[in-house]
Amino acid sequence: MKAIIKMALCIMVVALAAVSCKQKEAPVQEAKPEVYVPKHGLELVDLAKIKTYNYVQAPVQEAALSVVVNYSETELYAPIKIKYTYANGDTYTYMLEGFGLWENENGRLRVVADKTTVWLQGQTKAGKFCEFVFYGDPKNNGKKITPNSYRNLPAGEIVYR
Repeated sequence: MKAIIKMALCIMVVALAAVSCKQKEAPVQEAKPEVYVPKHGLELVDLAKIKTYNYVQAPVQEAALSVVVNYSETELYAPIKIKYTYANGDTYTYMLEGFGLWENENGRLRVVADKTTVWLQGQTKAGKFCEFVFYGDPKNNGKKITPNSYRNLPAGEIVYR
């Protein structure tokens, strides 16, 4: 009987040792690729600090894929939005509030845009004349342009000098 109790006790000790030594396996987590979250920038143009001719450099060091200019053709001082879109999904928007676009002799507003550059001509509510050039491609930063709102309608034409 003593032998059976000793044998049972030994089996229990071995079983407990085996259970306590067994490590819990951590659940395997699959490595998920990091998903890029696009950034959306917004800049309000302060009309109190502008000059007569304003050249706004590209907001990032990558060329924009496209630019969209939203403005009212009927309301003179309606907000103007210039939105650049980039290959990685980022966007950058400029807002002009209190700026009125002028018309050319044919009655078209003086807004000329190509793939990445936007030219606007008009005045502030205070009556100050000003011209804006927004660049979307950093290789054009600092270049002067010649806009033509009569050619290549409806977008107009921009010639870099």
